[in-house]
Amino acid sequence: MIETAVSAAAGGACAAGATVLYVSEKLPGLKRATNKLHTDRAQALLIMTASAALVSTPAGAWWNHTINDLNDWTTGMVGEWTGLVVTALPALIAVPMFVNDLLTRKVEHRTRILGAVIPVLAATIPGPVGHGVQSVLGWVVSTIGQLVGAAFGA
Repeated sequence: MIETAVSAAAGGACAAGATVLYVSEKLPGLKRATNKLHTDRAQALLIMTASAALVSTPAGAWWNHTINDLNDWTTGMVGEWTGLVVTALPALIAVPMFVNDLLTRKVEHRTRILGAVIPVLAATIPGPVGHGVQSVLGWVVSTIGQLVGAAFGA
């Protein structure tokens, strides 16, 4: 799923692309062009894709395994739904906020930060809900990763 969605090279290219767009947005005379091109949305999606590349590393696999073990432990102690709420609540709050910011074009620093943490948080959602969120997120970031990778030859 999301663990193998984007290669590290494509993730690095996405991070570099987001940085270039962010810096170009701050340069005098380019503000109008960057607004027309919706570079703020592109930055958020590129950051999310770069973060997904981090999740595809062994550190990301360790994080996913650790959180799932924690969820299993919580489920055994308290109950099935409580474990889901404890480990998945931040992700279930962050994903709708991120999507809403993109749709309403209210992209701020918060949106960029959410883009960076959503792939990591999505790996913490256990069960069928997590599988669904990771599948959709995996499709989005793999599409962006392939486009950026092809553009940079990665």
